[in-house]
Amino acid sequence: MAKAQSDIQLSKRLSWLLRHGAQKEGLTIQPDGYVSVADILQHPRYGADYSIEKLREIVAADAKQRYRMRCNPLTDAEEIRANQGHSLAAVQAEACLERINSISELAEVQVVHGTYYKNWEQIKTEGLRRMQRNHVHFAVLNGRRDAIVSGFRGDCQVLIHLNVGKVLEDQLELFRSSNNVILCAGIDGCISPRYFERVIDRRTGKSLT
Repeated sequence: MAKAQSDIQLSKRLSWLLRHGAQKEGLTIQPDGYVSVADILQHPRYGADYSIEKLREIVAADAKQRYRMRCNPLTDAEEIRANQGHSLAAVQAEACLERINSISELAEVQVVHGTYYKNWEQIKTEGLRRMQRNHVHFAVLNGRRDAIVSGFRGDCQVLIHLNVGKVLEDQLELFRSSNNVILCAGIDGCISPRYFERVIDRRTGKSLT
Protein backbone atom coordinates (compact mmCIF):
# COMPACT_ATOMS: atom_id res chain seq x y z
CA MET A 1 0.00 0.00 0.00
CA ALA A 2 1.17 3.52 -0.70
CA LYS A 3 0.32 5.85 2.15
CA ALA A 4 -0.18 4.10 5.47
CA GLN A 5 -3.55 4.70 7.13
CA SER A 6 -4.90 3.30 10.36
CA ASP A 7 -7.42 0.47 10.17
CA ILE A 8 -10.00 2.83 11.69
CA GLN A 9 -9.47 5.34 8.87
CA LEU A 10 -9.61 2.59 6.27
CA SER A 11 -12.82 1.20 7.75
CA LYS A 12 -14.45 4.65 7.79
CA ARG A 13 -13.56 5.24 4.14
CA LEU A 14 -14.87 1.80 3.23
CA SER A 15 -18.07 2.44 5.18
CA TRP A 16 -18.69 5.70 3.31
CA LEU A 17 -17.99 4.05 -0.04
CA LEU A 18 -20.32 1.09 0.51
CA ARG A 19 -23.13 3.01 2.22
CA HIS A 20 -23.17 6.32 0.41
CA GLY A 21 -20.47 6.83 -2.20
CA ALA A 22 -20.28 3.86 -4.58
CA GLN A 23 -22.16 5.53 -7.41
CA LYS A 24 -20.37 8.86 -6.93
CA GLU A 25 -17.10 6.96 -7.31
CA GLY A 26 -18.31 5.25 -10.47
CA LEU A 27 -18.77 1.82 -8.91
CA THR A 28 -21.72 -0.47 -9.62
CA ILE A 29 -23.70 -1.34 -6.52
CA GLN A 30 -26.23 -4.16 -6.70
CA PRO A 31 -29.75 -4.06 -5.21
CA ASP A 32 -28.49 -6.20 -2.29
CA GLY A 33 -25.69 -3.71 -1.61
CA TYR A 34 -22.75 -5.72 -2.92
CA VAL A 35 -19.87 -4.07 -4.78
CA SER A 36 -17.17 -5.89 -6.72
CA VAL A 37 -13.94 -6.20 -4.73
CA ALA A 38 -11.96 -6.11 -7.98
CA ASP A 39 -13.54 -2.78 -8.89
CA ILE A 40 -12.54 -1.30 -5.53
CA LEU A 41 -8.96 -2.55 -5.85
CA GLN A 42 -8.69 -1.10 -9.37
CA HIS A 43 -10.17 2.25 -8.37
CA PRO A 44 -7.64 5.13 -8.52
CA ARG A 45 -8.74 6.52 -5.13
CA TYR A 46 -8.96 3.21 -3.28
CA GLY A 47 -6.71 0.65 -4.94
CA ALA A 48 -3.52 2.05 -3.45
CA ASP A 49 -4.82 1.78 0.13
CA TYR A 50 -6.63 -1.56 0.07
CA SER A 51 -5.81 -5.14 -0.78
CA ILE A 52 -7.99 -8.23 -0.69
CA GLU A 53 -6.24 -9.22 2.54
CA LYS A 54 -6.85 -5.80 4.11
CA LEU A 55 -10.55 -5.91 3.18
CA ARG A 56 -10.88 -9.36 4.73
CA GLU A 57 -9.09 -8.12 7.83
CA ILE A 58 -11.42 -5.11 8.19
CA VAL A 59 -14.49 -7.32 7.80
CA ALA A 60 -13.27 -9.89 10.33
CA ALA A 61 -12.16 -7.31 12.90
CA ASP A 62 -15.30 -5.16 12.89
CA ALA A 63 -16.95 -5.76 16.27
CA LYS A 64 -20.33 -4.51 15.02
CA GLN A 65 -20.21 -6.70 11.90
CA ARG A 66 -20.81 -3.77 9.59
CA TYR A 67 -19.57 -5.61 6.50
CA ARG A 68 -19.98 -8.89 4.68
CA MET A 69 -17.92 -10.47 1.91
CA ARG A 70 -19.04 -13.23 -0.41
CA CYS A 71 -18.12 -15.07 -3.55
CA ASN A 72 -20.83 -14.31 -6.11
CA PRO A 73 -22.51 -17.66 -6.87
CA LEU A 74 -22.96 -16.75 -10.54
CA THR A 75 -19.63 -15.15 -11.37
CA ASP A 76 -17.29 -16.52 -8.65
CA ALA A 77 -16.13 -12.91 -8.14
CA GLU A 78 -15.51 -11.63 -4.61
CA GLU A 79 -17.89 -8.91 -3.46
CA ILE A 80 -18.33 -6.80 -0.33
CA ARG A 81 -21.20 -4.82 1.16
CA ALA A 82 -22.18 -2.79 4.20
CA ASN A 83 -24.87 -4.70 6.07
CA GLN A 84 -26.97 -1.60 6.70
CA GLY A 85 -26.86 2.20 6.78
CA HIS A 86 -27.28 2.92 3.08
CA SER A 87 -28.47 6.19 1.62
CA LEU A 88 -28.43 4.92 -1.97
CA ALA A 89 -31.78 4.35 -3.67
CA ALA A 90 -30.19 1.57 -5.74
CA VAL A 91 -29.98 -0.59 -2.59
CA GLN A 92 -33.36 -2.24 -2.04
CA ALA A 93 -34.46 -3.40 1.40
CA GLU A 94 -36.15 -6.53 0.06
CA ALA A 95 -32.89 -7.63 -1.57
CA CYS A 96 -30.56 -7.25 1.39
CA LEU A 97 -32.70 -7.31 4.55
CA GLU A 98 -34.99 -9.77 6.31
CA ARG A 99 -38.60 -8.61 6.57
CA ILE A 100 -40.11 -8.84 10.07
CA ASN A 101 -43.76 -9.87 9.92
CA SER A 102 -44.59 -10.82 13.51
CA ILE A 103 -43.83 -9.43 16.95
CA SER A 104 -42.80 -12.95 17.93
CA GLU A 105 -39.67 -12.50 15.80
CA LEU A 106 -38.52 -9.87 18.32
CA ALA A 107 -39.79 -11.55 21.48
CA GLU A 108 -37.84 -11.01 24.70
CA VAL A 109 -35.68 -8.23 23.25
CA GLN A 110 -35.92 -4.43 23.24
CA VAL A 111 -35.79 -2.50 19.98
CA VAL A 112 -34.11 0.81 20.74
CA HIS A 113 -32.92 3.93 18.92
CA GLY A 114 -30.10 5.83 20.61
CA THR A 115 -29.82 9.60 20.39
CA TYR A 116 -28.61 12.64 22.37
CA TYR A 117 -30.15 15.23 24.69
CA LYS A 118 -29.67 17.96 22.06
CA ASN A 119 -31.94 16.06 19.63
CA TRP A 120 -34.65 14.91 22.01
CA GLU A 121 -36.78 18.09 22.14
CA GLN A 122 -37.28 18.01 18.37
CA ILE A 123 -37.72 14.23 18.20
CA LYS A 124 -40.42 14.13 20.88
CA THR A 125 -42.65 16.41 18.81
CA GLU A 126 -41.64 15.57 15.23
CA GLY A 127 -40.60 11.93 15.52
CA LEU A 128 -37.53 10.10 14.22
CA ARG A 129 -36.48 11.00 10.70
CA ARG A 130 -34.33 8.81 8.49
CA MET A 131 -32.53 11.92 7.21
CA GLN A 132 -30.33 10.98 4.23
CA ARG A 133 -30.42 7.26 4.95
CA ASN A 134 -32.92 4.74 3.65
CA HIS A 135 -34.10 3.79 7.16
CA VAL A 136 -34.08 4.78 10.82
CA HIS A 137 -31.83 2.36 12.72
CA PHE A 138 -32.67 0.52 15.94
CA ALA A 139 -30.46 -1.66 18.09
CA VAL A 140 -31.59 -4.94 19.60
CA LEU A 141 -30.97 -5.11 23.36
CA ASN A 142 -31.18 -8.43 25.15
CA GLY A 143 -30.24 -7.36 28.67
CA ARG A 144 -26.57 -8.33 28.47
CA ARG A 145 -24.42 -5.40 29.56
CA ASP A 146 -21.26 -6.88 28.04
CA ALA A 147 -22.79 -7.33 24.59
CA ILE A 148 -21.46 -5.29 21.67
CA VAL A 149 -24.48 -3.47 20.22
CA SER A 150 -24.88 -2.69 16.53
CA GLY A 151 -27.32 0.07 15.72
CA PHE A 152 -26.36 3.01 17.95
CA ARG A 153 -23.28 4.79 19.21
CA GLY A 154 -21.85 3.79 22.57
CA ASP A 155 -22.06 7.33 23.96
CA CYS A 156 -25.73 7.99 23.16
CA GLN A 157 -27.69 9.56 26.03
CA VAL A 158 -31.34 8.88 25.23
CA LEU A 159 -32.89 5.48 24.45
CA ILE A 160 -36.12 5.47 22.44
CA HIS A 161 -37.90 2.12 22.71
CA LEU A 162 -39.96 1.21 19.66
CA ASN A 163 -43.47 -0.19 20.04
CA VAL A 164 -42.95 -3.05 17.59
CA GLY A 165 -46.50 -4.33 17.95
CA LYS A 166 -48.03 -0.98 16.95
CA VAL A 167 -45.57 -0.55 14.07
CA LEU A 168 -46.56 -3.92 12.62
CA GLU A 169 -50.24 -3.36 13.37
CA ASP A 170 -50.13 -0.17 11.30
CA GLN A 171 -48.31 -2.07 8.53
CA LEU A 172 -45.08 -0.07 8.59
CA GLU A 173 -42.30 -2.11 7.02
CA LEU A 174 -39.78 -3.42 9.53
CA PHE A 175 -36.55 -5.17 8.57
CA ARG A 176 -33.57 -6.88 10.21
CA SER A 177 -30.03 -6.66 8.80
CA SER A 178 -27.61 -9.57 8.91
CA ASN A 179 -25.81 -7.90 11.84
CA ASN A 180 -29.08 -7.68 13.79
CA VAL A 181 -29.93 -4.01 13.31
CA ILE A 182 -33.66 -3.28 12.98
CA LEU A 183 -34.60 -0.81 10.26
CA CYS A 184 -37.76 1.13 9.52
CA ALA A 185 -38.38 3.89 6.97
CA GLY A 186 -41.50 5.06 8.79
CA ILE A 187 -44.16 7.02 6.92
CA ASP A 188 -42.71 9.52 4.45
CA GLY A 189 -39.34 9.00 6.11
CA CYS A 190 -40.56 9.66 9.65
CA ILE A 191 -41.47 7.47 12.63
CA SER A 192 -44.08 9.33 14.66
CA PRO A 193 -43.76 9.65 18.48
CA ARG A 194 -46.93 7.54 18.72
CA TYR A 195 -44.72 4.55 17.95
CA PHE A 196 -42.46 5.24 20.94
CA GLU A 197 -43.14 2.74 23.71
CA ARG A 198 -41.01 4.59 26.24
CA VAL A 199 -38.02 6.93 26.30
CA ILE A 200 -35.27 6.56 28.89
CA ASP A 201 -32.44 8.80 30.02
CA ARG A 202 -29.52 6.41 29.70
CA ARG A 203 -27.54 8.12 32.46
CA THR A 204 -30.22 8.19 35.15
CA GLY A 205 -32.52 5.43 33.99
CA LYS A 206 -35.50 7.79 34.34
CA SER A 207 -38.34 8.18 31.86
CA LEU A 208 -38.33 11.25 29.63
CA THR A 209 -41.99 10.93 28.67
